[in-house]
Amino acid sequence: MAQAMIGRPIQDIDTPALLVDYTILERNIQRLQKLSEDARLAVRPHMKAHKTPQVAHIQLRAGAIGLTCAKIAEAEAMADAGVDELLIANSIVGETKMRRLVALAKRVPRLLVAVESLVSAAQIDAAFCARGMTIDTVIELDIGSHRAGVLPESAVEFARGLAEYGALNTVGVMGYAGGLMYGARTEEERLEAAAEEGRRLGAVAAELRAAGFRIDIISGGGTPTAGRYREGCGLTEVRCGTYCLNDHNQVDLGACTVEDVAATVLSTVVAVPADDRIIIDAGTKSLDQAVGPLTEGYGWVKGHEGGNVHKINDEHGYIDRKRLVGDLQIGQKVEIIPPRICTCLNLYDGMYVFEGDRVVDVWRITARGANQ
Repeated sequence: MAQAMIGRPIQDIDTPALLVDYTILERNIQRLQKLSEDARLAVRPHMKAHKTPQVAHIQLRAGAIGLTCAKIAEAEAMADAGVDELLIANSIVGETKMRRLVALAKRVPRLLVAVESLVSAAQIDAAFCARGMTIDTVIELDIGSHRAGVLPESAVEFARGLAEYGALNTVGVMGYAGGLMYGARTEEERLEAAAEEGRRLGAVAAELRAAGFRIDIISGGGTPTAGRYREGCGLTEVRCGTYCLNDHNQVDLGACTVEDVAATVLSTVVAVPADDRIIIDAGTKSLDQAVGPLTEGYGWVKGHEGGNVHKINDEHGYIDRKRLVGDLQIGQKVEIIPPRICTCLNLYDGMYVFEGDRVVDVWRITARGANQ
């Protein structure tokens, strides 16, 4: 049924539905690639923001060296799509995941995994040694986000522990400076956040090299600081994800403009029951959570000033009618810019890709729900 929409106006699509503007998508990907290459940085995009083979291959054709995945299931989906180099950027623990990791390594030309505990490292080593295989690893560092990761001052000691495991080849370090980049409010602050992230990761890499360890990869980056890294910043690659589609969180941070948002949720006004609210057919099953501290509500109506979706329940979204400039009518279709695309996209089986006002393709989100 969805394929039957190809060639038709986007206003003919039944709602709710996920739309992607191909022109903006490609422009975002090309821009980040060029800015990164100008800084002598490789691009290894985080695919959790799109979970879709067609987007992955646009990124690879633009020059990305591979993809970053959050979970083994995401990596499996991208391997099915023919991606040759994958980094799983989270801790992997448990016998079932070890079997899947080994199976994945057998069919991907290059697979890398992040490690931040010797418990996980020991399990990976045992699984690969048992099959006479090795795997490249990068040490995950806590460079200020206080999530997972080895503390910088413990990195050399941790690397020495990893060296005891014969199946693991330590080839680099990675980190996520979420506190720095999401705390930046001005362009000057974003530039400084990018520079500081590079300094932190680069300093640890230098210590590890001085201790005799091979460090080829220094991996960082994120969408708020995408394209703001400079040559010699201390990184070798960036793992930005949201940049390809963008969302209102990035608009509110100042990392992009509304014109850079490629993904929206098409919804229909189904009721105007009172002077304080307009009801659309996109609720919790179609829109994602609010994110902060800057982003308000659950989405904004594209092209309608003050059109904030301030409340949602299972089947309904509530637009603040008093805040809206102008008005909306029952039956009218509107595009909602979601607060966070990574979680919103995971609610849909596919995306309607359009150019101008016509659907040009329908792409299946093959890694939707790939959370294991």
